[in-house]
This record gives sequence, structure tokens and C-alpha cells, in this order.
Amino acid sequence: MEEHKHHSNNTPKVRKGYRVAFLVAFSVALLAEMLLFMHAQMREIAMILKEDFRIIVVHDDKDKAAPGSVEAALSAIAGTAQVSYVSRKDRLARLKAEDPELVASVLVPGLNPMPDTWEIAIKEDVLGDMNSWTSAAWRIPGVADVKYKPLEAYAIMHALFYGHLIRLALALAFFAFMLMAATVLTHGHTPAALARALPADRNWFFAGGGGAVAAALAAYAVVYPVKYLSPVWVWPNPLWQAAVVVCGALLGWVLCQWKNAG
Repeated sequence: MEEHKHHSNNTPKVRKGYRVAFLVAFSVALLAEMLLFMHAQMREIAMILKEDFRIIVVHDDKDKAAPGSVEAALSAIAGTAQVSYVSRKDRLARLKAEDPELVASVLVPGLNPMPDTWEIAIKEDVLGDMNSWTSAAWRIPGVADVKYKPLEAYAIMHALFYGHLIRLALALAFFAFMLMAATVLTHGHTPAALARALPADRNWFFAGGGGAVAAALAAYAVVYPVKYLSPVWVWPNPLWQAAVVVCGALLGWVLCQWKNAG
């Protein structure tokens, strides 16, 4: 009796893994996009606060020190960026422009109780130690008072700090990624083999790059509504978007080489 043998094909099916490359690149790129957006926002907020932040130095009318000498002494303090003299006449004019009803109801016509002042813009490195600057200003002859908003100074300092922290995190993540790519590509791969793999594995480039593009679109869709909730809305530079897409494409290709080497 003739036996019929059933032969089964036990050869495992090779899975390309394009979806894995797409999802990995999407996840990494989405985190990068969100960090880039937060970095741009923090820098914009810090710049707005810096433009608004001023130290007001009041001139002592009883002191015989000339305004010019006081201004020169203020400019000489370490950390001073700009000194602007505002006379009492200009100060009253500003107050009238900002709140004319208050001026009309409180001030006596013909009298100007506003003092001569200086508006000081300081450098970023002074924000962490405002007491040193104000102490130096108090020692200048002709200074009657030094006023500023300490909470605004703290807000600027923290906005700048978190902006630098996000930039450092992105730089370290990029360095780690490039180190991983170099390790994978130099392990068991010759330059000639990598050159042959470039056209052969181009779909992995497209999978990783597609994941990065999808991440950029998803990030934009998520953060775009913030534009209608806050006047501060800044999208990162398009060059950063291009860099994220290139890194996503490279990540997909590196994953392919890692899979082939294993």
C-alpha cells in the first residue's frame, strides 16, 4: 500500500518589521517634537518676561548728586545691561496715558509728585542673585529707593533654566542615538556591506522617516489648540523638524542593520 506523506513547509516566514520601525521612530520623534515645542515656548516666555522686567531706581531729591553721576554709577554695576533715565515729567505723562481717570481723581492739578527715576535692564546672569545688584545700587549716593518684582525675576530665571535643561536633554539623547548607531553599524559590518545595504534596505529608511513625519503631524495637531488659549504660541524652527525626520529615517535603517546582524 502506497503511503502518502504530507510534507509541511517549516521554513519560518521572514517578517520585515517595517511596522516596528515605524512605531519606534514615531514614539521617539513624538517625544522629541514635544520637547522642541516646550523649549520654544519656554524661550519665548522668558524673552517676553525679560522685555517687561525692569528695576526702578528712584532719585533722592534731597541729595546733591547729579543725575548724570548716578546714571554712570548704575551703569558701572556688574550685570547692568541698560540704564534709561525717566524724568518726573515723563513719568507723570506715562501714568496719565495708562490710567487718566486715576490721575484726574487723585492728583492735584498743577502738582507733580512723581520722582525722577531710572529704569534698569539687567543681564540674565544677575537674575539668580538680585540682592548683590540691589545692594550695590543702594550704596550709590543719590539713590532713594530700588524697586523691582522679585516673583517676575524668579519666573524669568526658571523659564531660562528649564529651556536650557530641555536643550541639554535633547543634546544628550541625540548623542546617545548617534553612539548607538555607530555601535550597531561598526559591529560586523564592513563599509562595502553597508554601501550595498543602502539601496537594498531603503524601505527601512521610509518606515522610520514616515514614523517621524507622522509624529510631527501628531504633535502639531495636539499643541495647535493652545494657540487659541494663550497669546504665547511658537512652533519650533522647520530645520529642527527636518532633523527629527532624518534621525527617524536613520533609526529605521539602524534597526534593520541590528536585526540583520543578530
